[in-house]
Amino acid sequence: MKPALPQPRGLLSSLPPLFPMLSLGIATLGLNGQASAIAVDSELVLLVDVTQSGLNKKDFGSLMDSYASSFTSSEVLRSIQSGTFGRIAVSMMFYGNSSVQEVGIPWMSIGNATEAAQFAALASNISKPFSNGSADIASALTAATLSFGKETGGLSNGFESNVQIIDVAAASTPGGSGQAARDAALQSGVDLINAIALGNKATAIASYFSTDVIGSTLSGVAATSTTSPVNTLLTAALTTEITGSVSMGASAVPEPHTALALMTGLGFMLILRRRS
Repeated sequence: MKPALPQPRGLLSSLPPLFPMLSLGIATLGLNGQASAIAVDSELVLLVDVTQSGLNKKDFGSLMDSYASSFTSSEVLRSIQSGTFGRIAVSMMFYGNSSVQEVGIPWMSIGNATEAAQFAALASNISKPFSNGSADIASALTAATLSFGKETGGLSNGFESNVQIIDVAAASTPGGSGQAARDAALQSGVDLINAIALGNKATAIASYFSTDVIGSTLSGVAATSTTSPVNTLLTAALTTEITGSVSMGASAVPEPHTALALMTGLGFMLILRRRS
């Protein structure tokens, strides 16, 4: 079960006068232990194929520039800011063979144009890692799943959310099946795995990802496997993909904090005691 999130600002101000008197006790219920975790609407891992059989350096640069343009677009920013907290956490991870799972951009918050521009600058200046052999999507999904932190059984990544999403950008067909790793990721707490297939073999790649990689545990939300050439159309395709993904997190209803629920129960008990 995913940890509950702190509530947005202003919640206590709308409660009856009795509730602020209980705020001192909240600290003893463990809120201070979660103070360092930033509440966001969703956490998004951008999982990028860097195998030699995938994108060359030029196409990799075009992909990174497209990510930069997408996250600074008004469409993506509107989706991000429409959530309860108005921000998401994003990380970029590169994958290749079984020994290549490399963090390109560590977890960071994006909630406004300035933070989006910071992400864009990082993406535009990344060099393509080297990886020979076939892509190992199973190892990549496992690494991406653990990177979410406590929500999926790993160490804290500094953020907490109700929705964890993996978006894969692939330019090669992986070796072996990714089904077991996909199922394990979804069972561990990942909510949505989407994919975008790139390049001349995009149709075949998308077919593989449709059966072996993508998946969803969100009610009424189907995972997607789409295609795009590596050209001027890529930015539009990524923008649509990312906008749809972050909208899932923005529309999720935050779970009530256990301490807040206990506080509410204590409040009603005091009210009943006063009336008796």
